Amino acid sequence: MSTVETMPGRALGYRSPNGCSKQVMTQITPDEQSELDEIATHENRSRSAMVRLLMLRGIEQYNAARAE
Repeated sequence: MSTVETMPGRALGYRSPNGCSKQVMTQITPDEQSELDEIATHENRSRSAMVRLLMLRGIEQYNAARAE
């Protein structure tokens, strides 16, 4: 399933897609948080929605690299 199917562009305030019930905790630096917030603002997404989208894109890239 592609990120386009799971994370369409939406205005702030929308919930995660059905089935998103697991949380992942992580630590990031203040600089990483600032960069993430800038990207999320540019994409009109919440911080958590942006993290999820970036994670899904990263998984797609990882899987594509493994398939080569």
